[in-house]
Amino acid sequence: MRRDVIVAGLALLALFAVSLLNRRVEAPQAATRASADFSFGGYRAWYEMLAREGLRVERFRRHHDALGGSGVDTLVAAFPDPTLPHQWGAAERDALRAWVRNGGRLVDIGLTPTVDKDDAKDESIALGDATEPLGALRGPWSTLVTGVPNRGKYRLEPISGKRFEGTRIEVLLRDRAGALVVRYRYGRGEVIGVANAGAFENRALGAGDDARLAYLVAQPGRSGGVVAFDEAIRGDIVEKPWYKALTVPELVALALVGLAALLWIAYGIVPLGPAIRLRAPREPTSEEFVDAVASLYQRARARDHARQALLADARRALARSPKSATYRALAARIDAAQTDPLRDDAALVAVAGLARSAREEIVRATSPDRSIATAARGARARRRRR
Repeated sequence: MRRDVIVAGLALLALFAVSLLNRRVEAPQAATRASADFSFGGYRAWYEMLAREGLRVERFRRHHDALGGSGVDTLVAAFPDPTLPHQWGAAERDALRAWVRNGGRLVDIGLTPTVDKDDAKDESIALGDATEPLGALRGPWSTLVTGVPNRGKYRLEPISGKRFEGTRIEVLLRDRAGALVVRYRYGRGEVIGVANAGAFENRALGAGDDARLAYLVAQPGRSGGVVAFDEAIRGDIVEKPWYKALTVPELVALALVGLAALLWIAYGIVPLGPAIRLRAPREPTSEEFVDAVASLYQRARARDHARQALLADARRALARSPKSATYRALAARIDAAQTDPLRDDAALVAVAGLARSAREEIVRATSPDRSIATAARGARARRRRR
């Protein structure tokens, strides 16, 4: 019975997990023109077609100031339907224009949202309404693209309102209503302007010569160049990693710190010598201490400094001892040692012995046993006088 309950519980959990995995995603209500969207208004079919034809395609999901080091040759920018949200501002616009001026290639499709009064600055073309009947296609691309069923309600026209004749703008495809595809230089870069974004949507790409037009528009400026679909304008942005925000000196400093940390870890793992005892096996004696000090100063070639230190220690010891005959004898020897030259290490060791004698004298003078014996002798003497 218990086993049946466990099996039933696991089955319910499996059904719940399957229901979560198979949740229906609400279909967009308008054209997103996203390269990953399979719905009617997406550009996934265009993306897959370019990849199948051998072009290097990818999705651009960074702020437009990162275009300079991204390796993108051609950027396809098509904003979603005005009813859908988008991410666009003056900083993104200026960064995109700067990239094109420095040699980038932009495929500008359809209507671009307005930002401020500088939208028309340095621009060459704008969108206008198509007022005449469509007619046949003309232009250099008309031999390859003979039929575009969905031409839209907009046409491209010069920003000044004049005709294209006499300008540096090349009309690649047009009909009686106006220009559908144009090309012009922008700084050291190039812009391909397309009037209608609907011709490249999934629902329209298979009609007429729309697929051929999509292939011609997305050709990179150089052989093997990367064609990227701009997803940042839809808010699909992957922020820059922290390490890419660092300057070259900061990266070098970080690498040195990492190398030092690795060497420190390796030093802790791999022993480079014998182990060092943190505690001495026993406390050194006074004689060993004196010998060690003498040896240290011998290696340092500083006998005079060692003598001064030892004699100063001896004087401090005698200053705390009683003025006895031994005190006067040691004081005389200390004064003599102050002026005697140190010709070798043996003389320095003799001074060290003198300092040791001074310390032993203060120990004998302040010993509790000696004080008690002195007090007892004084008491016996007082009793005899009585």
